[in-house]
Amino acid sequence: MALAVNELKNSRKRVEYGIRQNLTNQQPNFIESYVSAVQFLFAGNTSQGLRYGTIGTPAKYYLTWKENEEENTTNKLEKYIGKLCQKDRLLEIIKDFIVFDGGVKKLPRPHQYFAVKEAQKFIARKEGGIIWHTQGSGKSITMVLLASWILENKPEARVLIVTDRVELDKQIKRVFMATGKSTIIPANSRTDLIGKLEDTKDRLICSLIHKFG
Repeated sequence: MALAVNELKNSRKRVEYGIRQNLTNQQPNFIESYVSAVQFLFAGNTSQGLRYGTIGTPAKYYLTWKENEEENTTNKLEKYIGKLCQKDRLLEIIKDFIVFDGGVKKLPRPHQYFAVKEAQKFIARKEGGIIWHTQGSGKSITMVLLASWILENKPEARVLIVTDRVELDKQIKRVFMATGKSTIIPANSRTDLIGKLEDTKDRLICSLIHKFG
């Protein structure tokens, strides 16, 4: 069973041709049964480099991996296949970084992967830190990935997600519920929040900041 399929094109053909071939391969009259269990779908050439997605990823959402951009290399295709397909990383992404958001399979963007990896180092040192996000950068998915890793790998840990507005609180709950990775428990009042913090059975809680008084 293949974990990844790489659709390579001549350097004179754009990467989009490879992406289109990946989408075609998923159709029932092509090789749907072969690619249905694939985790990574790559498309690339030596002039444009590598793009990646997974089963069901529309062409416009294929991603570009970015890492060590200061490295001088004329072959970005070879470079990023080496980065993404390094054995430990490939298996780690499959295990800890693939989510189903409302049934839609999603792979991490580079900044999401590296943010979680850096946060893991801080957690190991028992230090706090900040992950800076811009609008539309996928902060909700980053929260899901990090919280799920903490709950799985730190049996004594608990996670409290605090937001500053109702819309964001609802969005966080929706994303956690849609991924199915962890059950999130909302605090409905200040008294309810205090009770949930004192009772250790709830390991993942969300609250609005004003409930802290």
